[in-house]
Amino acid sequence: MKNKLPIFAAALALSGCVTQEQFDKVMASQRPPSAAEKAAIVSAARDYFVDPYSIRDAEISNVVRLNDQGLEAVCVKANAKNRMGGYTGRTATSVRLLKGKPMSTLENAPACAMPQMRYRPFPELENLKNV
Repeated sequence: MKNKLPIFAAALALSGCVTQEQFDKVMASQRPPSAAEKAAIVSAARDYFVDPYSIRDAEISNVVRLNDQGLEAVCVKANAKNRMGGYTGRTATSVRLLKGKPMSTLENAPACAMPQMRYRPFPELENLKNV
């Protein structure tokens, strides 16, 4: 059993690999986020951030298509306060969208740091402090 564990772990790790061709296809699918998608992300931010009303320096990436079943992703970079009340610095969070609605997030997702991702200011998210 001990000999099979490393093989199983290696197979599991490799199953998440993405080929360069698949990566290029995802990056080529970039499109600007719609107003409805931005509004859905702003609404969901209240659940994902510890202090969503402290958000500053926000940017949003283009939306990329992950599969043909409607799964997409968008990255949000922002600086917000943590549980201790201090700013953490800008972090990138990947937001998975299913048919335009946020389904899950992943903080510091590697794809958000890719130079191919195009970002623009996201003042709608910063405006939460005015609500």
